[in-house]
Amino acid sequence: MYLNHQAKDWTSDQEFVPEILSFHQRLPDFAETPLRQLPSDICQKLGVGQILVKDESTRCGLPAFKILGASWGAYRAITERLDCLTTSSLDHVRHLAQETEICLYTATDGNHGRAVARIGKILGVKVSVFVPRIMLFKTREFIKEEGATVNVVDGDYDAAVRAAETESKAAHGILVQDTAWPGYEEIPKWIVQGYSTMLTEVDEQLKTLYGEGPDLVIVPIGVGSLAHAVVGHYKQKGRRTMVLAVEPDTAACLKASLERGRITTIETGDTSMCGMNCGTVSYTAWPYLLSGIDACVTVTDSEAADAENQLRDHEVHIGPCGAATLAAINKVCQHHKEELRLSKDSIIVLLATEGPR
Repeated sequence: MYLNHQAKDWTSDQEFVPEILSFHQRLPDFAETPLRQLPSDICQKLGVGQILVKDESTRCGLPAFKILGASWGAYRAITERLDCLTTSSLDHVRHLAQETEICLYTATDGNHGRAVARIGKILGVKVSVFVPRIMLFKTREFIKEEGATVNVVDGDYDAAVRAAETESKAAHGILVQDTAWPGYEEIPKWIVQGYSTMLTEVDEQLKTLYGEGPDLVIVPIGVGSLAHAVVGHYKQKGRRTMVLAVEPDTAACLKASLERGRITTIETGDTSMCGMNCGTVSYTAWPYLLSGIDACVTVTDSEAADAENQLRDHEVHIGPCGAATLAAINKVCQHHKEELRLSKDSIIVLLATEGPR
């Protein structure tokens, strides 16, 4: 496990944008997702106070949290292209977007591309999604069912991102990507902002239950955009929350980068945690993760599967990416409780980012 003892003293400068929640509330099928308490016997076995699962298995009618970032990122980009206010109605933006024949481009391991396709359908614009060759056929079909065109790339996720960038430039389209690199930073920043709705919900739900925030939040890592949002939110002045990142042992690009002190691209292998199978940390997320992540741990597919079954036994139906967070706390409580200051009073939140695959 990677540890950063300086993270507890680091303060985020990330700003809260109230407009984002009101935007999400205008989307079809929007509703607050549940924060589920795990049984006391699990907590007692691990020696902690409470473990709560933020269940993102159904968000705006999709089986993952990604629509929060994809919708806001795409909407901001479209309204900027159209030179209209972000407070404009969805109907108004849809009408203008259809007149100008805007097309959105993106690359995905699954949930992000489906989310971009969904906001494209809501706004009546074309969407072209690039996917790595190892993507499951049924995942491609889910994206197609949203009305998007799916392009299979003979390579991994990073290759799909490069292909989407190339095509969007050639067609003068809008690239809506949840990872950033030098020269492509604005839209990924808006996507990160979109995730704030989930974290605002967590705060309000915990306030109702306990009157206080979490001691530890565990976040799964792909390119690190959700973790960017988590660190930016929970490392604000006056907060004491620690952040634990979890990655597949076959795609630990954040851990490799943290250990070297710079963004380090790695070659990834196959994993059941498909949405976390990324080889390069997002450029804009990196400064936040380097300074604000308290610890980073890897888990195996087997450990994630055991955690998924453990959750299912308690009627919490979560996919492997979300279950990785429970696998992480299971592992950490065996070996590293003192480093993360965990005790029988600790309140722990697991960000369960997707439903069953």
